[in-house]
Amino acid sequence: MRIESDCFSLPKAGNRSDEYEDASHISTHVQKDATICRFAIADGASESSYADLWANLLASGYCFGRFDGTTIHKSVSPLLKAWQKKTGGKSLPWYAQEKLSSGAFSTLAGITFRFANDAESAAFDGIAVGDSCIFHVRGDTVFSSFPLSTVDDFGRRPVLISSNAANNARLHAFVHQWSGTAEAGDAFWLMTDALACWLLTRYKEDRSVIRRLLELDGARAFNHLVHEERQLIHRKGHAYLRNDDVTFIRLKLVKGT
Repeated sequence: MRIESDCFSLPKAGNRSDEYEDASHISTHVQKDATICRFAIADGASESSYADLWANLLASGYCFGRFDGTTIHKSVSPLLKAWQKKTGGKSLPWYAQEKLSSGAFSTLAGITFRFANDAESAAFDGIAVGDSCIFHVRGDTVFSSFPLSTVDDFGRRPVLISSNAANNARLHAFVHQWSGTAEAGDAFWLMTDALACWLLTRYKEDRSVIRRLLELDGARAFNHLVHEERQLIHRKGHAYLRNDDVTFIRLKLVKGT
């Protein structure tokens, strides 16, 4: 078995690419008897300082195997130090310095697959904090949605991982974990919140959105879809796709090596 992957991303409409504050990361580790593949996305909160840096540290930290949902504080601790090292010593106005001291904030969603090369199924486990989501797709059906499963779930302010340890005192209570088995032919989609909410909205109306995403042919097609859906107005008066940074890792489990 092997995993085919694509990663698509766009900043908010009107923003430059260097203002994009999401992050994504992928890693593959081939052992003697098995392969371990990790995928992660993170959504840095725009109102916090150096959120893009923090999101990148979280996504890469997960893919380097440094995260354990049962001991989240231990997992985050070296990343806190890395963020502080990279942001320390900067000459900033007092108000920016005060904002910096509060720390950066970000969601995180990651999934790990473990499988033998000749296997037709793979065990997986996932972790999520906040409202970035992972969808398990089988055929034209959303087989499972993690950690959120309805559009209404996105109306709540999510708990985020902070680069300031003081803000993570109750973080362990908001770590979601997921495990299961996937078959060859299954797809997994990692999406930051705006895109995840859009998918659930569209899927409720018309399941053909699954085929549309499965058949996306490259970055240009993804960009066109995002621009189109940002302009299309839902019957409730809002755009189908909220104007936010969007990140999409598309995975497919395939037979063979």
